[in-house]
Amino acid sequence: MKKLFLALLAVFSIALVVAGCGGDSKPVANSGDKKVVLKVGATPVPHAEILNLIKPQLAKEGVDLQIIEFSDYVKPNLSLADKELDANFFQHTPYLEKFASERNLPLVAYTKVHIEPMGVYSKKLKDLN
Repeated sequence: MKKLFLALLAVFSIALVVAGCGGDSKPVANSGDKKVVLKVGATPVPHAEILNLIKPQLAKEGVDLQIIEFSDYVKPNLSLADKELDANFFQHTPYLEKFASERNLPLVAYTKVHIEPMGVYSKKLKDLN
C-alpha cells in the first residue's frame, strides 16, 4: 500500500510540473537559477497534506510549490478560471464537469490522481451486495 501511495505521489508531482511548465511565460525547471512558481489550490485535508508531502521533492527540481488552502468547493475553481491559480486539487471529475458546465468555464481535469478511502459500517447489513 505504501508503494502505491508513493507511486501516486510521484505521478501527481510530475503532472503538476508538466502542467505548471506548459506556458511560454514560465521558466523551465532546472534551467539555471530560475525557479518555477506553481500555485495550487487545495482543501486542507487530505489534498494540501498530500501536496505538502511532495513539496520538498519539487523544490529540489526547481519548483516553488505554493499551496493555497480553501475551505469551500467553489472558490478554487473560480480562482483557477481567473488565472489566480495554476491548478487545483480537491474534487472528483463529475463535480468538476458539472461546475464548469453550469458556469460556462473552460476547466478540465488534467489527470486522475487518487481515490479517497471510504469506510462503510452497518449494524444491519453484512455485505455490500
